[in-house]
Amino acid sequence: MRAASVFVVSSLFLLIATAPARAEDGPDRSSCIQACGAQAEEAYHACREQGGGEEDCVASAIQGLETCVAACPDAPPACTDLCTSVASDVADECNAQFPDAADMCATIHQAALDACQAAVCNGGEISCEGACSNMARHVFAACIDAGGGQDPCSALQSEASDHCIATQCAPIPEPTCEDRCKARAAEADAHCLEEGMTADQCDPLAANVLQQCLDSECTPPAPSCEEQCQADAEALFQTCVTNGGSEADCAAQAEASAHTCVTNNCPSDGPPQPTCTDRCNAAAQEFQQHCIDEGGDEAQCAAQADDVARNCIAEHCTDAPPPPPSCESDCEDHARGDFQRCMAAGGTEDDCKAQAQASFQDCVTLHCGDPEPSCQDRCTRRGNRVQEKCLANGGTADDCAAAGAAAMQECVNEHCVPPPPQTCEDTCKEVAQQAHDACVAGGTDTATCDAQAQAMLEQCLTDQCGVAPPSTCTEQCEVTAQQSYNKALGRGRSGARAARHAQFLFHRCENKCARTGN
Repeated sequence: MRAASVFVVSSLFLLIATAPARAEDGPDRSSCIQACGAQAEEAYHACREQGGGEEDCVASAIQGLETCVAACPDAPPACTDLCTSVASDVADECNAQFPDAADMCATIHQAALDACQAAVCNGGEISCEGACSNMARHVFAACIDAGGGQDPCSALQSEASDHCIATQCAPIPEPTCEDRCKARAAEADAHCLEEGMTADQCDPLAANVLQQCLDSECTPPAPSCEEQCQADAEALFQTCVTNGGSEADCAAQAEASAHTCVTNNCPSDGPPQPTCTDRCNAAAQEFQQHCIDEGGDEAQCAAQADDVARNCIAEHCTDAPPPPPSCESDCEDHARGDFQRCMAAGGTEDDCKAQAQASFQDCVTLHCGDPEPSCQDRCTRRGNRVQEKCLANGGTADDCAAAGAAAMQECVNEHCVPPPPQTCEDTCKEVAQQAHDACVAGGTDTATCDAQAQAMLEQCLTDQCGVAPPSTCTEQCEVTAQQSYNKALGRGRSGARAARHAQFLFHRCENKCARTGN
């Protein structure tokens, strides 16, 4: 991504982040603000294509954005309107599950609407999540009554519950993770076609975008004790209704089962339960094993699992912040981009997988190893020697400390293992984080800022990265470094010597990227 493009996206996103938005604002206002941002970005690019200067085009786009946001509605949608949205989502899922049963889906659509309004919009002592669970059970019962099978009706129940909770129970109504991934893939597919590629090329690329998003971002934590009891109770409810039991009787049996399960298995004075972070790590380990069982490279599967755990913690947990990405995870992100670019260039899936695996392995070799003693320690000692020599020659404490720090940094830049290249996705995440920080600093509540930052990330990933993300400047450096490494190996040089020279080339190229702002 070019610096100018990042600049304008950052400017617009930061302005959107400080637009008047509140936790009680509904999807009408939130989607309106995001639409304004998209229009402003289009206006910027059109201005530049017509020969406008950078600053003038940014100023014009921001002015248009401000005017557009000012016209967005303030009133949040009513609960009944949100139920209409939930019911429509359920109907869409029904039509996907039962493509030849329009009448059945119309019945289920109405059942979802009526149940949502009755369970969620009339208040009461039950929690919003509990009300959504009751609504989803009614959808399952209506589906079974209309002749659907247990498995597809179970999928409808899950869809109804997830959409209800996301729309009705969150501080700001927002799409589910699965819907977010589907929208990202659909937008990427549309951009792919707009760029002149064929459907045969775009469809598998969009499918890869969808699957990677679902795997990386939508893996939930392993269930807690109480959640497992509730899941078992829902399975009991579904079997009961499928076998002819009434919705009310089956719901009562399920609630009794859940209560007994929690009492017997999840005592408050029992041994400590796994934390949310622990459960995310458990889900990631399960993903890693499945990845290996499906024939994936063990090291790549471990790197992907690291990403799964980190996203799971960020999305679901409050007991600890997510850890930073590992070096191997960053290399996997780069290799994934190589795979998408290879596919977009017409390569076969098998060839592109092999190329991506080789890219991952080379990246790990060049960026993720540091033999003892560590390079950082060696450079620290070098900086200390420079500082001591400076002091011995009569330099001031401040001047000598600065000289030592400069010498240490120069050593690191020239001799230490460089970090993996920054990807298009990394840049989008930085932009979204800047917008989030600006939003919070402006006094907006965290929930609103989280939702807006996520929407901004989605827009950046779609507009700037697409199905085949463009190589960043440092990724182009990585190509040069890996070519040098493999060429040196082919000439018989040792792996360590070949890696050191490739790392030097990467450092030099990376510094050039920094100087040119790319």
